[in-house]
Amino acid sequence: MENSKGKESSHSVSIIIPCYNEEKYIGKCLQSLVENDYPKDKLEILVYDGNSIDNTREIIREYEKTYPYIRLINNPFKIQVKALNMGISQAQGDIIIRCDAHAEYPAAYIRVLVDYLINNKADNVGCLLDTQPGGNSNIAKVISICLKHPFGVGVSCRMPHQNRPRYVETVPFGAWKKEIFKEIGGFDEDFMRGQDMEFNMRMRKAGKRILLIPDVKVRYYARKTWSKLSKMAYQYGYVKVLLLRKHKLLPNYRHILPPLFVIFMPLAAFIKPILWIYALYFLISFIIGFQKSILMKNPLLVFLVPTTFFIMHISYGVGYIKGMFDWLILRKKAPGKNWWGNTR
Repeated sequence: MENSKGKESSHSVSIIIPCYNEEKYIGKCLQSLVENDYPKDKLEILVYDGNSIDNTREIIREYEKTYPYIRLINNPFKIQVKALNMGISQAQGDIIIRCDAHAEYPAAYIRVLVDYLINNKADNVGCLLDTQPGGNSNIAKVISICLKHPFGVGVSCRMPHQNRPRYVETVPFGAWKKEIFKEIGGFDEDFMRGQDMEFNMRMRKAGKRILLIPDVKVRYYARKTWSKLSKMAYQYGYVKVLLLRKHKLLPNYRHILPPLFVIFMPLAAFIKPILWIYALYFLISFIIGFQKSILMKNPLLVFLVPTTFFIMHISYGVGYIKGMFDWLILRKKAPGKNWWGNTR
């Protein structure tokens, strides 16, 4: 990375944080951004809260009182994508960074992302995620393990050991020059999930570059229960088909394997080659669980890891199949903000 600290610090930055009922994480998130080394007179942090019913708003107000560059703004729609578009329209900075309330950011985070942008290395910059458990339970711990394992998610931004910048299809959260939104448009509000993937797809079609960098890693807190993990995976599978329909694309192997896994499961009892495929799947799952159980000295992981992989893949597959039925067969229209309410 080039050393351009003086150059990059002359740019004003607006950080947009959508949130809803994030009392456990929002304080850590804001504190990590306050501790960033970017000049505070060039910074604004806009927190769009969807009428939280816990202590989220009170925590934000305390930060707002102490740090004048932090603002609490009401998001009456509760929907994340609405908050993003509101933020883009209201932001004063010439660079926009989207942050997640479920995460903590290293001290150089803002500076590094701005550096890559102003040196024209890319049109959207993001970094790796260091996925952490969302709680202290064994299930919360195993969810974080599975979300950063290639058997669970393939090779993605959640892989912690990449060591060089590379151009990719999408990145988590993202940082852009504000002018890009005049050219590409805002986030598509039909996408309650996956709006970042859809936006990045439009960017690539317009010839823009998306860069994943290893210089900094965001500490991201995963879902802490199987039910929340299942809901998230289902929604991503469901919206993926709408994304492919909108842009007239074919799915890749990462998207198509989970629905095939669901579709062919009943046949495993009757067709031996299919049965062997499922046997291999569970064997790999148990081997990974056994390895993790030794590494973490927790014998329960032998069973919890395969169970979590299964929940992730089945939920995504069922969501994808439902998406194919709704978006491709019935040709439904996406009902915007009334789609599925709170996506957390």
